[in-house]
Amino acid sequence: MLRHHNPIEINATTTGFASPAETYVDKRLDLNDLIVKDHYTTFYFKYSGPSVFGVNNGDTIVIDRTEEPKEGELVILTDKTYFKLREYKGEKNLWGKVTWVLKKM
Repeated sequence: MLRHHNPIEINATTTGFASPAETYVDKRLDLNDLIVKDHYTTFYFKYSGPSVFGVNNGDTIVIDRTEEPKEGELVILTDKTYFKLREYKGEKNLWGKVTWVLKKM
């Protein structure tokens, strides 16, 4: 024996005020917003070499060419042939300051 059920009606109207958070949408985390100050002066290097200064082989180094380093900060130096990762000690052959080291976990 089949029974026939009457459809249930649902009242979809709301009362009161809407939630202030209703229109708020979280912005998606964008690493460019976090890491890059200027797209034209920011460069990424894949580090290859022995582990130094906490930077390991395969890490990605982010360099900003406009930032002035302070003594002891990580920088990239160049002799127009090679790039070298070093602590800054006032060298003239500065290519850029290391601003981030990205590590794969």
